[in-house]
Amino acid sequence: MLRRFTTIISAALLLLMSYAPPARSQAKTAISGWVRVGTDYVYNDRFRESFYQAKVQFNVKVSGDLEAQIDVRGESDAHTMELREAILSADLGKAKGLDFGHGKKRFGLEFQKSKEHLLTAERTLIYRRLEPFGFVGRDVNFRYYRNARPADRRTGISFNLGYSEDHNTTLIGHWTRLRTLGSFALGASGLLQLDKIDGGSQTVWGFGAELLRDTEAHHVELETMIGQEPFQSEFEKRLGGENVYFFGGKFLYGHRFKTSRPDSPSEKTKGKSGLKAFEPLVVASVWTPNIDAFDLNTLELLAGMNFYLAPELRIALNGELLLTRTSTISNERSSAGSNVILQAQLTW
Repeated sequence: MLRRFTTIISAALLLLMSYAPPARSQAKTAISGWVRVGTDYVYNDRFRESFYQAKVQFNVKVSGDLEAQIDVRGESDAHTMELREAILSADLGKAKGLDFGHGKKRFGLEFQKSKEHLLTAERTLIYRRLEPFGFVGRDVNFRYYRNARPADRRTGISFNLGYSEDHNTTLIGHWTRLRTLGSFALGASGLLQLDKIDGGSQTVWGFGAELLRDTEAHHVELETMIGQEPFQSEFEKRLGGENVYFFGGKFLYGHRFKTSRPDSPSEKTKGKSGLKAFEPLVVASVWTPNIDAFDLNTLELLAGMNFYLAPELRIALNGELLLTRTSTISNERSSAGSNVILQAQLTW
């Protein structure tokens, strides 16, 4: 049913772009996207010699306050194109708006932005663990937002109400306040989800808090999350047990060094070629699926380097070490799943 609904939305947007005469004469279409090519080595799992991914996004401005967005993606693993997002947006003015369609579930810090704007090559550990729960990812949702603006509004909020292919209903709220602790912005996310399970449903929840500093040179993220683990909670309650709760925490720091000033004589002679900036970054994360057994967790240690050959062209090298302790090997940690990614990303 959900796929059929998404298909209807997509067809309506395509008709809007191509066939409706009044809209066609007035609408303005902007095309953006990215291409990624690289290699990925995963320890104790598999070796993939190469991968390639692409995104093409159409933003159709129908009028001053009405816009449609279509996001199409493909990757080498599937060898198919996928309609990732199809959204209708209404601009309410003063950085406020309404979205309706198939879009992101904006729980936590990383899903407030597009993937190509992350400093890391992929989303970090805690978000990869949250996605199977349905806490992040995409679904058909209705969203109201009011963005913070440095000049006149320090506080921003957004609310998502969504329905997924798994027949789960999710309510997500996000709040942010600029310049709360010096130059740091403070944020919080709350989630309430009605999960469809065998024989009925269960209600699960999640909460996250974050500190963010984002300047031209420095980028700092501090996040912590806690919530109800849906799968283990369902299993334990069937056996007469209690709910299971997870914990996640992340620290990320990146520092961008410019190799030359845009107005320097050497830059003028170079033109557009050459290294413009490089950006080392580090990530340290912890994921605990059950806080009652806190020592059984996964640690993430990531070191990376971004090389900017142009504002649109970035070469990223990420080495991620995962150290996991489970009940079967509680006296040592496994490094299975650790990986190294080298990729080039071109955006437009």
